[in-house]
Amino acid sequence: MKSLTLLFLFFSQFLFAQTEKKKIFPTEAAGIQFAGSIGWLSAGYFRQAANKKIELGFLYGYTPEFAGGRIHTIALKFIYEPFRLNVNPDIQIEPLQAGAFFTQNFARNLYISWPEKYNTSYYKWISSLRIHVLLGSQVSYILNDKVVQKISFYFEANTNDLYYRSLRANSNKHSLALYEIIFFGIGSKVYFE
Repeated sequence: MKSLTLLFLFFSQFLFAQTEKKKIFPTEAAGIQFAGSIGWLSAGYFRQAANKKIELGFLYGYTPEFAGGRIHTIALKFIYEPFRLNVNPDIQIEPLQAGAFFTQNFARNLYISWPEKYNTSYYKWISSLRIHVLLGSQVSYILNDKVVQKISFYFEANTNDLYYRSLRANSNKHSLALYEIIFFGIGSKVYFE
C-alpha cells in the first residue's frame, strides 16, 4: 500500500508541476471517457511529451449502481504513440496507441488490504488495485487555435492482471475465452497550446 501511495504522489507531482517538467511535457489536455475499466464515466487531466509520443494521465471515474455498483476509481495512465499519420492539415490519425494504467477502486467490497477474517495466503492479490495493458487508436482534428491545439476521439481495448491470470489458470482454460477478458472504452480529449 505504501508503494501505491508513493506512486500516486510521484505521478501527481510530475503531472501538475509547473517548472522544468513542463518543458518535457509541455502540452496539457483534458479528457472524458466512457467505460474502459476506469468507471462507467471518467474524466482526467493529461500531459503530452514534447516529442508527442508519450502521454501521462490522471483520471477519476465513477460507476453508478445501475452499471455495476457505486465504485469510485482513480487511474494513472501511460500511453505511447510510435507514429502518426497526417491525412491533411486538419486531420491526424494515431493508428496505434499502446500503454498501461493502474486503477485504484473504492467500493464497499473492494479492499486495499484483505480483512483479518481471510487467511493471509488465501488471496494473492489486492481486490481494489488492478494493472491494465491497453491498445487503441486516436483521430484528431487540428485547430491550432490560440487556446485549443486539437480535439481527439479515441478507442481503447484493455485487460488487467487478474483477468489474464484467470485466463491462464488451468481450471479456466476451457471455460474462459480471450474475448471475455477484453474491455473497451471510447473517449475524447482537448489538447491545449
